[in-house]
Amino acid sequence: MIAKNQFKMEIKILVSTLLLAIFMQNCAPKKPEVVVRFFEEVAGEVAGEQIPQPIHGQKSVHAFETVIYERIDELFIGYPLQMSVSKDDLFIGDSFEPMIIHYNLKDKKTDRFLSKGRGPQETSPPVILFANPFGDNKLYRYSNVAFDLGFYPLDSLSVFVPLYKLPLYSSVIPYEKDRFLGTGMFKDEYRYKVLNAEGIVIGSFGTYPDFLDGENQIPLDARAMFHQVRFANSYRMKKLVAASNYVLDIIDYSLDITHNSITRILLAPYNYEYESGSYIYAQEKKGIVKGAFSIACDATYIYLLFDPGIVGQKNNEVKKEIWILDWNGKSVKKLILDADVKEITADPFSNDHSIFGLAYEIHGDDEHYKIVKIKL
Repeated sequence: MIAKNQFKMEIKILVSTLLLAIFMQNCAPKKPEVVVRFFEEVAGEVAGEQIPQPIHGQKSVHAFETVIYERIDELFIGYPLQMSVSKDDLFIGDSFEPMIIHYNLKDKKTDRFLSKGRGPQETSPPVILFANPFGDNKLYRYSNVAFDLGFYPLDSLSVFVPLYKLPLYSSVIPYEKDRFLGTGMFKDEYRYKVLNAEGIVIGSFGTYPDFLDGENQIPLDARAMFHQVRFANSYRMKKLVAASNYVLDIIDYSLDITHNSITRILLAPYNYEYESGSYIYAQEKKGIVKGAFSIACDATYIYLLFDPGIVGQKNNEVKKEIWILDWNGKSVKKLILDADVKEITADPFSNDHSIFGLAYEIHGDDEHYKIVKIKL
């Protein structure tokens, strides 16, 4: 009788344990589904495995054209690091002082502000800028050296309003009012962190790319160093993009940003050397394409400024390209650039498909940048 009761008790405990496990599994935060795709369905071989690769010829896109620019104005810039535009206000992050250039596209006036330093109104380059993302007349600024996030009121660009410090974050973007998305060198396996208005992490999601054979065995700090991204956000679509040189993530946050799917697209095959631990280092190996290095978007398209040149080779005749994708990740058009464009941006609320860029030009001893407008 005692054995029989003991058996019943063990059955009850087992059932209770199973029910609790099912409950905990249903209640646990779900990782977003990652849908892996490739830019252009062209078969190739990388690391002995047959996987689709991008190709760089005319036939790789649905439409192909050489760009004709509208040159807007000429500026002296040390080295442009990033751009952001909202209606008639174009902002450029510069490596030289003053580090932010404000150019009004309508009246063609230029203001410069932000000094290097550790004072309350100073910071260290590079600075990441997002102009007026919510119609709240703010220019958001983040330095991934000083790790300071804050904003300037657009009617008082001389006054920086600090929000909080974000140590080890390499990039941050406002994605909803009082919500920010960041990426950086984190200790857990998640690639993206969701922050509230106080800078507190309220969600984590996303994994690091592993297209390279054996890449999931590389330490996370080295993978995070290599796959650093730039963000762009289509606030109307409630979708944003995070692009490294070789991999693009399209993130839908129309519901809960941590539960929605990620469309991950391999832009070009890659390989890198690295060190991990007390000294973290990651750099692309010679012989691969340089890849995407600037990103923009609007309500219809994603724009990637792409360099098809080869790492370790000097070839000034290689023309940069702008790859245009829709928000499902399908390629739409490739633009071949006849100017040395260093950065691009687009108004995320606009539907006129205009891309603004900075073209580097040399005429004898005269070196300068021209603001150019590329209209699709």
